[in-house]
Amino acid sequence: MKKIKRRKKTTKKLAREIRRSAKDTYKEKKRVEFLSSGCITLNLSLSGFGLKGGWARGRIINIVGDGSSGKTLLALELCFWFFNNIKKIVSKIYPKVKKFHICYDNVEGVMDFPIEKMYGEEFVKSVDFTRSPHFESMCRRFLKKVFSLKKGESLIYVIDSWDSFQSATSKKAFLKSVKDDEELKGDYDLVVQKYASRKFFPTFCDALDENKIDVTLVIISQVRDAIGVMFGKKQKRVGGKALDFYTHQVAWIKEIEKLTKIRRGKKWTYGIKSAVKVERSKVSKPFREADFTILYDYGLDNISSQIDFLWGKKTISFNKKKFTDRKDFIKHIEKNNLEDKLARHTEKVWHKIEAEFEDEVKERKDRY
Repeated sequence: MKKIKRRKKTTKKLAREIRRSAKDTYKEKKRVEFLSSGCITLNLSLSGFGLKGGWARGRIINIVGDGSSGKTLLALELCFWFFNNIKKIVSKIYPKVKKFHICYDNVEGVMDFPIEKMYGEEFVKSVDFTRSPHFESMCRRFLKKVFSLKKGESLIYVIDSWDSFQSATSKKAFLKSVKDDEELKGDYDLVVQKYASRKFFPTFCDALDENKIDVTLVIISQVRDAIGVMFGKKQKRVGGKALDFYTHQVAWIKEIEKLTKIRRGKKWTYGIKSAVKVERSKVSKPFREADFTILYDYGLDNISSQIDFLWGKKTISFNKKKFTDRKDFIKHIEKNNLEDKLARHTEKVWHKIEAEFEDEVKERKDRY
């Protein structure tokens, strides 16, 4: 009997040592943290984490999609979460944030979303909505903000959209051609790409090296049809190879369907369902996909997105209760503050699916 007890004790001690060792290893490898997208299914596809996952903090993010997919809204949701939470985060990489900056550089110069209604007056006042006149001025404005940051300051800078900016020389030449009523002379198509790949990105990445600064750059890109393509993607992102090389997360967004209801005999669109595919990731597994719901005048519908992932149109079974009506379930979650519990359940299911593929790899013969 005594021998058995000693053996149990040794096993428990060994288990504790293994857990402690795993914890220390995790601490050593902590190289990146995340800023929530505002949607658990999106967080999981982007990072593999639910409540603590999302867009890579202190990295270059690229959101790609067509005009109706929700690119701008995803950037706004990230900024809103950042506004509400960044000072509360206890980081293992960056100093505690005492002051934050949000800059939204919009080439269109307008923001048609009802952002005050969606996110509140305080958030809107905290954002520097600006419009750089051309690409080079945008780059200089961004880098000035980067170099002026002090310890304990954090910055999110959104460029909307990258491919809509023209170079200073191109803009000047075009205005001259209009004034002189002449055809535009010269080729300016590659000026922006060269400036980005040879000057802008290398300078910013030098500043980012070893997490020296707490700056997250969000680049929004439009898609274009790839003319004459027989194999592969029928759409492409504009912006050159620099975006392929320097970005840490590239998420392609597409609209799946419009959400409609009949009211007073009329069919009314009240939102859209979109999908994300992570085409590139230096911080997690790539090619993860997830659906998410956007409600007009509200934003990302986090709970509905999780319902679609977990149950689809089936009966909802959660927390020892069953729900046949989605509205009732959402009210139950919000009324009882069960958002975090639902998020943990979603993350658990996601990780179970990931684990099944990891098991397949474990069954293979060692390569070394």
